[in-house]
Amino acid sequence: MNYKLETLSEYPFFHLNELLKGTKPKGDSPINLSIGEPKNTPPREALSLLNEYSELLSQYPTTKGTSELRESYVNYLNRRFDVISPVDPDKNVLPVSGTREGIFSFIQATLDTSQKNPTVVMPNPFYKIYEGAAHLAGGKPYYVNSSKEEGFKPNFESIPEETWLDCQLLILCSPSNPTGYTMGKKEYLKVLELAEKYDFLVCSDECYIDLYPSSGEAPVGLIECCDLTNPSSRAVVFHSLSKRSNLAGLRSGFVSANEKVITKLLLYRTYHGATLSVPAQKASSWAWSNDAYVEGNRKNYDEKYAVALEQIDPKFNVTRPSGGFYFWIKLPVDDLIFTKKLFQEHNVIVLPGSFLGVDNKGQNPGSGFIRVAIVHDVETLREAASCINKTLEYFYED
Repeated sequence: MNYKLETLSEYPFFHLNELLKGTKPKGDSPINLSIGEPKNTPPREALSLLNEYSELLSQYPTTKGTSELRESYVNYLNRRFDVISPVDPDKNVLPVSGTREGIFSFIQATLDTSQKNPTVVMPNPFYKIYEGAAHLAGGKPYYVNSSKEEGFKPNFESIPEETWLDCQLLILCSPSNPTGYTMGKKEYLKVLELAEKYDFLVCSDECYIDLYPSSGEAPVGLIECCDLTNPSSRAVVFHSLSKRSNLAGLRSGFVSANEKVITKLLLYRTYHGATLSVPAQKASSWAWSNDAYVEGNRKNYDEKYAVALEQIDPKFNVTRPSGGFYFWIKLPVDDLIFTKKLFQEHNVIVLPGSFLGVDNKGQNPGSGFIRVAIVHDVETLREAASCINKTLEYFYED
């Protein structure tokens, strides 16, 4: 077996299952708010296309995808973002099987282990795929704490120059999973300057970028801060239909970058064998071209958040983030104790924040928090949020 598998830690949900094992909760049906899985109904049109073109499952799909699919990516980018230069559907985009698989394979294809100390800089807490992909590619993760004291902004200023000199890849996630922190244009420009100075790529995971308050401003994307088509561009951007269109099971997303990066990644993925079936490509083309469904989806999340917040006492300072579909709640007690108590007394499952971070510079910035997925119907969320409030009150009074 690959010895690098020994470098992997267990996934957060393994630790959650271990934590709750043997605990008998009150009630019959658990409310699971631990996983970021959309519960809204997927668009019927996309599902109909899967059925309509189902006979094309007999065909091998190409790694590059159909021209129709790649055009839908480019049209989406042009509608959604203030793109500096036109993106070429033949040179600057490529299908991936969701951002999770796409980023994982991208890191495998990108890291040059012939160089000394190939380093991947990533936020802490973080989506665990970043860390695992870095380890399996033979890289060294470097964690940048995102603390409450700094508004959950990753503290890039704390990174020593010797780390930047070893850095081959910087990973960003905006809106952030789990904190909800959303980067602004000045921050993007700053990291792009660092990338130019120290010769590394900037990988931006933007799978939550179309989930934000419908009355608010849309989060900025990395593509708005540089000419991504320039041969020397450092930007590599990932998008997904999982959250935007509630099509998580379709495993459909795309990557956009300069032609050299896309060409190398296409070669890698041709061997990797991760492709989208032709019916999936037809459904994806429709989903990337449809904004009305996404706007309705945002309004639905407005209602979910409003109902959940009604149940939580303002003294706990729980607020809706500027993007994503999580609450990142600071607790008055250890996050493992809180999670177990909430499950035992109310049969509500959340994810301890410490499972999403690592000890770094004397602290795990996820400790003392819980991540709560605001994905269920409003009545379920009303009940779950009330239970969270009761548990917060229990420990607050204690």
